[in-house]
Amino acid sequence: HAFLVIAVTQIIAKMSGGLDVLALSEEDITKFLACNTHLGATNVDYQMEQYVFKRKPDGVYILNLRKTWEKLLLAARAIAAIENPADVCVISARPYGQRAVLKF
Repeated sequence: HAFLVIAVTQIIAKMSGGLDVLALSEEDITKFLACNTHLGATNVDYQMEQYVFKRKPDGVYILNLRKTWEKLLLAARAIAAIENPADVCVISARPYGQRAVLKF
């Protein structure tokens, strides 16, 4: 994980275009790594290739955490823009997403 933290830390300096509170911090990266957010599957289709950072020797793809953060912010902005929170529907077909859906 040390290499990944160093690589992502270098990216943080480039992301100062918006509000500081929305910038990807080292603490955010640490949380992503602790939750294995950076680990993808062993198969990637052409639409996911843009989000891949590297591929491990065992075939598991490592996702670009900066792009993950950007998509997370985009989703948060989209949800926050909806006037009535009851209009938001959250669904997860995967078992590991069920807890997050219940917390939403």
